[in-house]
Amino acid sequence: MVTSLIAGGAGFIGSHLAEELVRLGRKVIVVDDLTNGRMGNLASVEDQITFHQHDITRGLLSLEGLEGIGEIYDLACYPRQISFANPIRDCEVNLTGTISCLELARKTGAKVLFTSNTGIVSNPQSLPVDETFVPNPLTPYDIHKLASEYMLKAYHKYHRIRAVTVRFASIYGPRQRVNDKLGWKPVIPEFVTKFLSGKVPTIDGDGRQTRDFLYVKDAVRGVVQAMESKAPEANNGGMFILGTCVETSINDICSAIVQLLDSKVKAQHGPAKLEDIMRMRYDYTKAKTTFGFDPETSLEDGLRETVEFLRKEARSQISGP
Repeated sequence: MVTSLIAGGAGFIGSHLAEELVRLGRKVIVVDDLTNGRMGNLASVEDQITFHQHDITRGLLSLEGLEGIGEIYDLACYPRQISFANPIRDCEVNLTGTISCLELARKTGAKVLFTSNTGIVSNPQSLPVDETFVPNPLTPYDIHKLASEYMLKAYHKYHRIRAVTVRFASIYGPRQRVNDKLGWKPVIPEFVTKFLSGKVPTIDGDGRQTRDFLYVKDAVRGVVQAMESKAPEANNGGMFILGTCVETSINDICSAIVQLLDSKVKAQHGPAKLEDIMRMRYDYTKAKTTFGFDPETSLEDGLRETVEFLRKEARSQISGP
């Protein structure tokens, strides 16, 4: 049985990955400091995993029971949206945390999968963006994610660590929530939460900026496919984009949510953000041809699932235990 460690495994994407790996018969170890993760996210597999509440920036070698690790999924991250507010912490989580995973891989021989960010290529001159585009990071988050990609390549070259990087498009789905304490406000749960409570959501700028929205279960499927791939490129620091090659404006996302909720509230427009990326559409051809990645969930279906999750959660908070 393969033993898999997920750094950030109690978070939004990490918890879905934990469920998938358990389903596939892996022995799963989750490491999370619960800054943005929740044990409730792991409720369906809690009795089938080993959990360590631990800050990845302190290293992983001190944790017990990791000797037989075969796979390390590095999903721990500090959100892009707030990286300018605390760039030192961003560096600790997004770069030092990756080094912690690589150092564990040196000891155990495990393969490392690092989850990076398509926003590293910001405001490109043409679309869709593929893996050959030159990086143009705008935030500490982008810079530290890019540095981590180079760190994987260096560890492969000098320590022969098996490693693969996936760059995510804009992931959304159930369990993605606003975290007011941390200051993390992903656009879809931010809109849904505001509409459900009768509050007016704010669209940054004119709302014509676009995103490539990838449903979380499709993203998780791609992550597992990348880890399992035996292609030479995937074993020497190869990098793959996971997206849909479809761009959707923030205005259109807002309208779709209004329709699903049948809301009478109208969003307002606020100032644009300097670090915002105006257009996103990502070419996943390399991932498709290398290990068969192909997103299956339409934006309509994914939004419906997401809205329903947030609606049920809002109702349960109102009704109480």
